[in-house]
Amino acid sequence: MQRTSAPPKASRPSPKKTVKKHSGSADKAASIFAVLIVFLAFYLIITLFIAGTIYYSFNDTEDAVDIYSVQVFFDETRLFNLPATQVNNEYGLYVPYSCIEEICMLGIAGEDDNVTFFITGTDNRIECTLNSSLIVINGNPVRISAPVLYSNNDEGGDYLLPIALVDNYINGIDVSYDDDKKICMITTDSGKTDISLKLLLPETMSPADFPDSYKEYITPSEPEDVSQ
Repeated sequence: MQRTSAPPKASRPSPKKTVKKHSGSADKAASIFAVLIVFLAFYLIITLFIAGTIYYSFNDTEDAVDIYSVQVFFDETRLFNLPATQVNNEYGLYVPYSCIEEICMLGIAGEDDNVTFFITGTDNRIECTLNSSLIVINGNPVRISAPVLYSNNDEGGDYLLPIALVDNYINGIDVSYDDDKKICMITTDSGKTDISLKLLLPETMSPADFPDSYKEYITPSEPEDVSQ
């Protein structure tokens, strides 16, 4: 008699263990986000600081408390009292051409950006290009510290001359400063008839003075003939 074996019992799959996911990845993402926020805030602060520094350097004078007003006198009579806000800009201290015209025989010719200032009755002239610090005085090119400008206002346009130009290159006009009151005074009088232009040329160099010992020359001896 043949015995039949019972079929093996099917193995039941073991129940899957539930793995509890930790919140480590979420904490890591939050940390990265916080670091990014701090970095962006720091970058924004640095950018604003640099932009503010650049803006201040271009829109403020080196010593903002030392800006001057300008007063123009003729025969000890004050003709113009110009506030500091009108005569100061990023290039320095200026005076309107119309004010200088009132105290000396200074005329103007030209159009567009090329103009010529001249002393009436003389050959003295200053040729300039607006917004350029390169001028030509009596045919000689000169680089000044600030450009000649043109300004439009409610009363009409006017050329602006650097005080350095008036002080250094026009004879017969005196420029002085009251450091206590912060006033630049431009003065002349009817007794000064020698209004003219001048050039600041370098002084003539004196010839070099060599001692007598340098003037004694010794003729070098002929080299020996080594072919013998």
